[in-house]
Amino acid sequence: MRKILFATIAIITLLYSCVKDEQYKGPAVIENIVLNPSSPRANQAIILTCKITDLKGITSAVAKYKVNSGTVVSVNMTAGAARLYTATIPGQADNADIAVTIEATNQDGFVATSVEQKLKVAPPVLVYVNECDPNAKSMELYNAMTTEVDLAGWKLRKDSKTDADNNWTIPAGIKIAAKGYLVITQDATGVTGFTFGMSATKGFSYHLFDADGGVRDLLDNLSGTKIVAGASPNTIGRKTDGGTELTLFSVGSMGKSNSTGTL
Repeated sequence: MRKILFATIAIITLLYSCVKDEQYKGPAVIENIVLNPSSPRANQAIILTCKITDLKGITSAVAKYKVNSGTVVSVNMTAGAARLYTATIPGQADNADIAVTIEATNQDGFVATSVEQKLKVAPPVLVYVNECDPNAKSMELYNAMTTEVDLAGWKLRKDSKTDADNNWTIPAGIKIAAKGYLVITQDATGVTGFTFGMSATKGFSYHLFDADGGVRDLLDNLSGTKIVAGASPNTIGRKTDGGTELTLFSVGSMGKSNSTGTL
C-alpha cells in the first residue's frame, strides 16, 4: 500500500512539474531599448542596445529598420554580457525618418517583436564654400544657419582627390557664427589653413565635408566652363551667398556678403 502511495505521489509530482514547465514556454522579453544618439546628425551611425531575457536562451536577435518609405533592412545583433545585445544602424541623410524594431527568436522557436522605435535625422547644416581668392590663396565659408556651427573635424578636399596633400581637416576650436563668414588662408603646415593650392587660371573644385563624412557643399570651378580670376583683387564666388551660380568678382568681398562684391 505504501508503495502505491509513493508511486501516486511521484506521478502527481511529475505531472505538476510538466504543467509548471509549460507555463514558461513563450517568447523572450525585449526591454531597455536605447538608440544612441536619439537625434542623430546626417551620416552619423546609430548604436542600438537592448536587453533580451529568455529562460532557455536566444538563437537569434535581429534589428530591423526602415528609412522613410523604403524597404526593411535587417542587421544581426551581437550578444554581450548581462544579456545585452547591440547593433549598428548606418548613418542616414538629412531629415530622414527611421523606424526600428527588434526581433528575438528563442530555442522553442517563439519570436518576440519589440515596440517600434522612431527617430529623425537632424535637418541639414547649411555651410557653403562661398568665395575664393586664388591670388591670396584663401577661401570664404558662409554659414546660412541661424545658429553657430562648430567646424572641428570638418574637411576640405580639392578637385575630388583623396590623397592627404589635397585634404585638410579643420582643427578644434574653429567655429563659424550664425549667418557669418569665415576666411581660411593657405598654410603649408596645415595648422591654421589648408595645405593645397588654388589656381587663378586652371580652375578648381572644393568639397566641404562635415565631421561625420557627409558632403555639405561643393564649389565647382573645374568641370564645364572655368572662370579665370586673373589678377588681384579678382575673386571667384557664388553670385549670391550660398547660391548655385558662380561668377567673377572684379573686386571681391572676402569675409562679408557677396552682395557687396563688384561684378
